[in-house]
Amino acid sequence: MVKDKIVADYIACYLKTVQHRGSPIIIVDAFAGPGQFGDGSKGSPLLICDAISAASRHVGIGCLFADAHPAHRTALAEALKEHIRNIVAAPPLEDFPAVLSRALEIGTDSTVFFYLDPYGIKDLDFTTVRQIAKRDLKQSTEVLINFNFRTFRRMSGNWTDNDSASLVAQKVRTAKVETVNTVMGGDYWQAIITDPHLDTLQRENVVMAKYVEQLQHFFPYTYAIPVKEEPDPEDALPQDELAKYHLIFGTRNARAVVYMNDVGLNALTPYLKGFKDGLLFDVTPTRYQPVPAEEIKAAIVKVVEHQPLTRPEIYEHVIPQFFLERLKKEYRAIIDELAFAENRIFPDPKTTRRARKLNDETRLSATPWPT
Repeated sequence: MVKDKIVADYIACYLKTVQHRGSPIIIVDAFAGPGQFGDGSKGSPLLICDAISAASRHVGIGCLFADAHPAHRTALAEALKEHIRNIVAAPPLEDFPAVLSRALEIGTDSTVFFYLDPYGIKDLDFTTVRQIAKRDLKQSTEVLINFNFRTFRRMSGNWTDNDSASLVAQKVRTAKVETVNTVMGGDYWQAIITDPHLDTLQRENVVMAKYVEQLQHFFPYTYAIPVKEEPDPEDALPQDELAKYHLIFGTRNARAVVYMNDVGLNALTPYLKGFKDGLLFDVTPTRYQPVPAEEIKAAIVKVVEHQPLTRPEIYEHVIPQFFLERLKKEYRAIIDELAFAENRIFPDPKTTRRARKLNDETRLSATPWPT
């Protein structure tokens, strides 16, 4: 699954970088399931534990799991027994409130990552999610939420692609409005899905953008990664349909955005390739189209106008503006073009080891350096 690849790949990056904080690290999987799928493949709990086991540890790293289904907890405890014995994981707790309470209790001085992958959306009470976001700002907190948009559509009236705005409004009146309001952190979604000027995909985009805005009050860097999952029928022209779910990533750290940008793009590549490979024309949907390279170049030049920056510093300024647009290696190539082909940014010769070859310590400026 795309979500499992994103979780596994990001946790591996995360563990390499947050250890420099010197704080213990806790990873919370609040809706963990049985630990593995029926075919024996690993679910998120085992992928997380594997990443911890593979990490070089300079601080303590552990994880907390929970699941509301007793049978799942029993299976999960069995799947995790080796990791529990090695004190990588604790025995699974009974539900999201229990694991959240435990994480907040023992994680006062810890770096904490929360993965919330519920079976629907009703467990994503915004007040509860806000408890995560309001942890001590001196401590690092990140969250990855699986928001199932199809469940949102069902609970908000089970409206369909062909429904008129007035019919959607009628369906909303019989929907689980209060539950959806509680999840979304307000009733703003009602005006969006009943707007006659929006089609189905536009409603999805605007609803998710507004939900992201709610979280941005707590996590300045919050993004939605839309995941469709099901492949299109073979030999059929690919269609951009409603996402099965959106992975909502929230962090206060720009470097984390750089990592998640590459992780998310790499996970979505098989889906995005379907709009190009073997087709006469590129039919990539607008919402996945990257902005022109010139827009990226202008942003890079702008950020080095005020002070010289290294490549990693440029990434942290620019990639959050263009999340999921390009991989970091593509930004590196664009920086090279600006420096050597277009002479729009200038390397500091004192920090450059080889002519016409940048490194991560090279400072770059929008004005030439004095000779």
